[in-house]
Amino acid sequence: MKTIKNIAALLLVLCMALSLCACGGNNAEATEAPTEAPATEAPTEAVPETEAADSGLTNYSVTVVDEEGNGIAGAMVQICLDTCFPGMTNESGVAEFNVQEADYKVSFLAMPAGFTYSTEEREFYFEDGSTELTITLKAAE
Repeated sequence: MKTIKNIAALLLVLCMALSLCACGGNNAEATEAPTEAPATEAPTEAVPETEAADSGLTNYSVTVVDEEGNGIAGAMVQICLDTCFPGMTNESGVAEFNVQEADYKVSFLAMPAGFTYSTEEREFYFEDGSTELTITLKAAE
């Protein structure tokens, strides 16, 4: 009888030890820092020029203003070549993209509320060699 109690106690200790190992063991996957997803969204934050130069990327800016020259916040724009990079204008009306140098086309993903195009153009382009573009919108009628 004593042997059965010893075996039962040993099994109980073994089960408890296995339970503890399963809960808090050295699980390499759980202790590693999570990896970040690759950057695919349009780089909308400005990178200091020295960093941009070091990375081989160019900082492009799109400024969206009203007819009085006031920046329009919340305009959703994108710059496109083979791939499009979306961005949203900040409180100054500026959206910035840190991307490879190229001849990008700029268009709106969503027109800001209360505004419409001030020209017939719906796609805009940076002037030769320029990395800055200003688009003027007018109040919707």
